[in-house]
Amino acid sequence: LGSRGCWSLSWPLVAKGRGRPGQVDDFADLCNLPILNEDRILNNLRSRFYKKKIYTYAGSILIAINPFKFLPIYNPKYVKMYENHQLGKLEPHIFAIADVAYYAMLRKKINQCIVISGESGSGKTQSTNFLIHCLTALSQKGYASGVERTILGAGPVLEVRFRRL
Repeated sequence: LGSRGCWSLSWPLVAKGRGRPGQVDDFADLCNLPILNEDRILNNLRSRFYKKKIYTYAGSILIAINPFKFLPIYNPKYVKMYENHQLGKLEPHIFAIADVAYYAMLRKKINQCIVISGESGSGKTQSTNFLIHCLTALSQKGYASGVERTILGAGPVLEVRFRRL
């Protein structure tokens, strides 16, 4: 944990040998790491990132690392692939989070909330766009009337910036 109460992802930390030499983690869910410490978490995230696996779960929380380039994992094929699947059954993806929230909203008939947090330039706006894309696609299947209009009305994303007192 960093001094400001947030994780600091520092790839050289692991590259300099503070991780496990010769062994590479690739756990889709950090909760499955056999030993849970900062080095192992960073090593796992780094390993997945270099395999173009930018999403990793920590339980029901999705960690996304901005690749700063386009990855072909946001098309209708992926929306369909993640539709109606339980978290953890497929590789972590933002569409899985959208799907779980969408179907929980329909089943429980209560509002759902997805929090996207990160530093400037970390990809929050892009992640929000991917969520809206997925939610819109799911709502067009006829499960909920008017949901698409509501989702698209969320277009202007409100970014809240906290300053340290």
